[in-house]
Amino acid sequence: MAPSRDQLFALKRTALLREAARAFSARGYHDTSLDDVAKTLGVTKPALYYYVTNKQEILFECHMLAQDLGDVAYEYALQHGTNGRERIVLVCSRYIELITSEIGSCAVLSEFAALEPKNRAIIARRRDEFQTKFSELITQGMKDGSIRKADARMTVFFFMGAINWMTQWFRPDGSMAGEDIARVFSDLLEHALKPR
Repeated sequence: MAPSRDQLFALKRTALLREAARAFSARGYHDTSLDDVAKTLGVTKPALYYYVTNKQEILFECHMLAQDLGDVAYEYALQHGTNGRERIVLVCSRYIELITSEIGSCAVLSEFAALEPKNRAIIARRRDEFQTKFSELITQGMKDGSIRKADARMTVFFFMGAINWMTQWFRPDGSMAGEDIARVFSDLLEHALKPR
């Protein structure tokens, strides 16, 4: 079946967001103009305005996509994990795989402060919701005995800090693919959580 007009629009818009994220990651949000994004995509600036209203919308949508991917990873973990530790490890692994493939270079996510206040508040709320769900998995794992006694909040900060630091060093053309990084991070996290 051929995609509908709306589906085609959504696909093209997602491709635009990915390329814009790569451009922001390479040059920085403030040093990347919509002209730069249009040139990267091989389209005119007016064509770009068919899909987005401004640069801030692109940045906001990149952050929303990252939050959506976190939700996808969480649901995947709930479906495939059998205990708290397995679910935590699956969230970690799946999220890294998704974020490195969908957004390409996740460095754009370090541009949180560049979001307009109302957009920053939306993303902050979604981050908090994800952290709460992640913390609940840790608590569940302590209850089912798959995770050693640990401060759930600090464990969330440990994981999120590692993920956020990826924005500084991960490159799609780097020496390790997203799947490889996911495997290493998951292994480290699993061993940090295992009961002694």
